[in-house]
This record gives sequence, structure tokens and C-alpha cells, in this order.
Amino acid sequence: MYCHIKRMMIVMVLLIVILIPSALAGKSTEGGNASIPKGDADLQAQLNSLPPFKFEKHKNGIGYGTCPVYTAPSDGSYRCANGKAACDTNSAMDDAGFVSGWLLVRYETNKGNYRVGYIPPKYVKGYKSSMEPHFGYIPAVAEGTIIVTDNPMTHGTSFAELAEGESFHILSKYDYYKKDGLEWWYIECDVDGQTAYGFIECSDAQFRLGN
Repeated sequence: MYCHIKRMMIVMVLLIVILIPSALAGKSTEGGNASIPKGDADLQAQLNSLPPFKFEKHKNGIGYGTCPVYTAPSDGSYRCANGKAACDTNSAMDDAGFVSGWLLVRYETNKGNYRVGYIPPKYVKGYKSSMEPHFGYIPAVAEGTIIVTDNPMTHGTSFAELAEGESFHILSKYDYYKKDGLEWWYIECDVDGQTAYGFIECSDAQFRLGN
């Protein structure tokens, strides 16, 4: 009887030794989905259904010379590089199609970074793009500081910050380089009183959906 009880106690101890580390082990987050912010369930469904947009590469450009580039497709919208952002369309560049007549482009700067923005219609008359981006317009409010960039090709660059309580709208997603950890929401916000479009990290859930 004593031997039987002793054997049972040994088995129980072994089970505890095996199970406790398993219970305390962390869960990997690699390969997980982007954080979904809090907010109205209908808006969350709209957010999940936003189609990502992509660019068509033009290794020799599209032949329209050097064109000004704005962050948003509207007159008076914010323009990076101290108001001097421009794309040499005779060199390698990419386009994602037209938005309100403005051509959405991605190009490399002379400092080795990338910018995404819009060329005004008058500079690209006659150009026919094979791409067509589709945007939503989902309201959101920052619940902490959010960094906004026009460079979805790398981390760590920015042209603006949204403070807690600031409103903005989510337009689309950009996840072409998701495998490299680059996954973004594409948003509309105000910068220095001007409309701007830019990218925020999908993993940054410091905002809620709604007004």
C-alpha cells in the first residue's frame, strides 16, 4: 500500500513538472494579423474589407519629366520636403492609378528613401494607368501619439504626428511587403491645416474607430 501511494505521488510530481512550464510558456505573435482597433463592429467589418492597393513598376519611368508631388489628391494639400517634393517620371518609378484625376506614385528620393504621393492632373495629361485604387473612408480617433509617414518601404520615417484625440480617416491598407514586417493603414489627416494622406503602422492600435 505504501509503495503504491509513493508511486502515485511520484507520478503527480512528474505531471506538475511537465505541465507548469507549458502553462507559463508565451505565445508567439509572429505571423499574426494586424491589430484591430476598438470601435463600432460595423466599422471594424468595413476596415477588414478594405482592399489593399499595389503599384505597377516602370523601370524607365513614364516620360513626363519632373513633376510636383503632394501627399493628397487636392489643390493646397500638404507637400513634403518643405513644399518641394517632386518625382522624376523619366526615371524608375511606380504608379497605382488615378484618384480624382491625380496620379498616385511611389518613387525613390535622392537620399535613398521612398515617397508616395500624387502628381496633379495637368502634369500627366494623356497617361493611361492599368491600376485603379479603391478607397474607403472610415472615421477614427487617435488614443495616443501616432506617427504618419509617406514611405511604406521602411520603418522609422515620418512627416507628421497625430496627437491623442485627433480625428482622421482610414482609406485603405498597404501590405505588399507584409512578409518583411511592413504592413500599413493608409489614412487621411490634417497637417498644419492642410489635408494629407499617409501611412500608419497596422500593429499600432492606438486609435479607436468612430468619431
